[in-house]
Amino acid sequence: MVEDMTAIPKDPEKVDRILKSAMHNFAIHGYRATKTDVIAQEADVSKGIIFRYYGSKAELFVTALQQATNKLQSVADYSVWRGAHDLVDMIVRATKYKIELELEYPDEFGILINGYVSAEKAPSNAQQAIKKIYANATNNSIEQLVSPVLDQLSLREDVERQTIFVMMNAVMEQIQKETKVFMKNHPHAKLNEFTEIIDNAKKYVSVLENGILK
Repeated sequence: MVEDMTAIPKDPEKVDRILKSAMHNFAIHGYRATKTDVIAQEADVSKGIIFRYYGSKAELFVTALQQATNKLQSVADYSVWRGAHDLVDMIVRATKYKIELELEYPDEFGILINGYVSAEKAPSNAQQAIKKIYANATNNSIEQLVSPVLDQLSLREDVERQTIFVMMNAVMEQIQKETKVFMKNHPHAKLNEFTEIIDNAKKYVSVLENGILK
């Protein structure tokens, strides 16, 4: 279990600088390659302050990851896709909107993308906390995305909603992988340059909705 460091008095300005630098570095380099020396230098604090405030790099990572999740959840406007008339329309709206957010909040998305892999590389005492953050964020986003659309559709009686949530999550993970590769190769891309990814999202969900048989 990650140690609770909340009882230690912290300078809010130093906390802001540390977390801003930490999130940026974890977003770019992932957990293992990020150096606390670099974070300390960028945040204009001593390395000792970082460990006094957070105990370890793993705990700092967990804190930065949670902050990124909280930020994205606070700014997300779920009404963007609630008017979708089917799952294909929803995934197109959601993909476009997510790309817009990713362009606006690159560090928050970056640490989330790298964080899942980092969970396997972090010390065992931090892995559970990291995976819990992901589980909560994924469950909340999938249900909020898909449920309003499913309420409008006539579903087969033998299909459980949880099955649909799992399959939609798999599609969204694939779209995120493609988005990550595209943004790495096109760091200054605008929304209108993501046409192929949006088209792929439509194809994936269309197969999910309609199946593969004639």
